[in-house]
Amino acid sequence: MKQITIFLICLLFTACSSSGGLQTTNVAYVSVKTRHMQPTTSSPIPDNAKIAVAYSISQNGEFTAIVYNRTSEIMTIDQTKSFFVGPNGKSISYYDPTVRTTSTTDMSSTTKGGSMNLGSIAGVLGIGGAIGQLANGINVGGSGTKGTAVTNATYVADMPQVSLAPYSNGAMSKVFTVDGIGSNTLSLFAEIKPIIKENESFCTFSFCVSYSLDGGTTYEKLVTNFYADSKVVVPVTPNGNVNEALRQIYRVKPDLWYEPWWLLYFPSNISEGKKSLCQGLLYDYQ
Repeated sequence: MKQITIFLICLLFTACSSSGGLQTTNVAYVSVKTRHMQPTTSSPIPDNAKIAVAYSISQNGEFTAIVYNRTSEIMTIDQTKSFFVGPNGKSISYYDPTVRTTSTTDMSSTTKGGSMNLGSIAGVLGIGGAIGQLANGINVGGSGTKGTAVTNATYVADMPQVSLAPYSNGAMSKVFTVDGIGSNTLSLFAEIKPIIKENESFCTFSFCVSYSLDGGTTYEKLVTNFYADSKVVVPVTPNGNVNEALRQIYRVKPDLWYEPWWLLYFPSNISEGKKSLCQGLLYDYQ
């Protein structure tokens, strides 16, 4: 399967480079690991784990944390104590107390009602109804007759705590972008680093999810540390031979397909022609 994948990539970019319009200057590869070993088919997440978090990474380095409540209890996520620590060491909380407002005006409706909702992450964790307590909407009625402008204002604010029903899952309320691993920020100078130790990595960062299983009386935290563990950038020769650049990456990084998460990036002279391929999820549990 891996050989077929690289063969198809080679065919695709050979066709692109030979067309004359699209030019690829480099082929770049980067991979990311966690400090701990990832679960496998032979060594899965234990049945007695209370919480599991899957981290999805886009080609632009955007991280989404998906939380799994593996217990029969309601899990409370404290967003004020959950945060992302970037490569620069700066900590950013999942909770933002800022109230954001959007307004729309209807000039022709005969009757319109206005509403405001202070639960911006209602449904974000996939829970509705009384169990989740994710949404606390407050409706304020308003009306207008024909020819009168009616403005609907929506007020949006994060909630400090949200809940997950037993054996349910859902995404955290924010997506954070990590500079240095996405195709938009990946440096494209020639570089051969197939193995990078954590203390030598050019990109280290972490996430913390704070959760409670006793209604918020006590909280535990799951801290996951990440680092870029390889980076290989190979220039494409003047004749546009992308295949050879791919072969060079494969020679120095023969396990490239088996990293927990990896990205292959083919920058080009046409913005619409930028190509990238990423694969994998990273997990942590407690």
